[in-house]
Amino acid sequence: MDRIPDHHYTISYSKAHRAKWKAMERIFGNWEESYAELPLYVDALRRSNPGTNVFFEGMGRPIRQFERVFWAFGPALEAFKHCRPLVCIDGTHLYGKYKGNLLIATACDAENGLLPIAFAIVESENRSSWTFFLWNLFFSVGCINNLCVISDRHLGIIAGMKDIEESWLDQVPPQTWALCYDDGRRHGTMTTNRAESMNSVLKGVRGLPVTAILQQTFIRVSEYFYTRRESAESMSGEHVPSMQQHLERTAHDARAMLVRRLDRSEFNVQDKNAVMYIFLYSDNAECQCHVPKLFHYPCAHVIAACGYARISPGRYVSHWLSSESYRHTYEPRFHSVDDKSRWPIPTENDPIFIPPNVRRQAGRPVSTRRRMHMDSRDPSLRYTCSIHHEKGHRK
Repeated sequence: MDRIPDHHYTISYSKAHRAKWKAMERIFGNWEESYAELPLYVDALRRSNPGTNVFFEGMGRPIRQFERVFWAFGPALEAFKHCRPLVCIDGTHLYGKYKGNLLIATACDAENGLLPIAFAIVESENRSSWTFFLWNLFFSVGCINNLCVISDRHLGIIAGMKDIEESWLDQVPPQTWALCYDDGRRHGTMTTNRAESMNSVLKGVRGLPVTAILQQTFIRVSEYFYTRRESAESMSGEHVPSMQQHLERTAHDARAMLVRRLDRSEFNVQDKNAVMYIFLYSDNAECQCHVPKLFHYPCAHVIAACGYARISPGRYVSHWLSSESYRHTYEPRFHSVDDKSRWPIPTENDPIFIPPNVRRQAGRPVSTRRRMHMDSRDPSLRYTCSIHHEKGHRK
């Protein structure tokens, strides 16, 4: 039971739940009507933002039962051309009226910030849905040399990769998708934390009708681009601020190292733990610690050797980490989508979607998390409500 403090009226949980759904329908529209409106909104989105890719899958004609939808905004795809060739993919649950999963592909800008480039709503994380997502993702980003895909090795992702193996994986070297052949193509990214962070950012969106999900992702990504574009205009150095700070911090550590020159491009650098051999070439640097190779920026040993040879260490920083790359990333602009009253009139050839046959059951979902001793709560402790200051519940 919940109590409204201003009116001293107690309502049941079910009544509060129904009121919440009605309020959401007033704001974001009806769940069933949202599926029918989806193609109309997509047409308006494509017209206002050229380059946007949206692909549907459904069963039946002319009325089709919704199965999947993939979308990638044109400005985000253009921005990805100026980022490291690295994509993190992950999925998360929807918790609206109908079951489903939201799949996300996230890139990384020069400041190690999130760059969402593609989304999809599917029935679940399985082989078919991940194949659908990966096919459309690779089609949208185009042919990019040394593109690296990082995932949590979900069984559906592994199976989906096998489905496209003959057409894509056979055409690219294993260094771009196998950890044992990394060779610096992961750019130091060892987890899917970026995609997980984007899942948490979209947490409030995941309970909305399907068309509202597309609308809210468009709004949030466009606002994200605007704020990053504003910060890019204030950058004045050759490298992004985080990289400039790294160079300054590492240069301080390099002052305590002993450098010996063995050849024109070969150096011997001794720190307090070991002796490293450094090779400084015109376009890249090599060190036995492998930091320049894996992270694409100089380590303290390379900076020490650069100081001895009177070479600027900035020349060994990847162009993906430059201020120019960051500015180009967020130069593409999003344009507002027409109001619903100005959407194109549907024709006989336009698909009509109805909701999937996977409506969520009433009540709280059953948790599948394995509980451990840390999850057990001391029975002597009781919750205190922050509103009513009563024992036994939170609020």
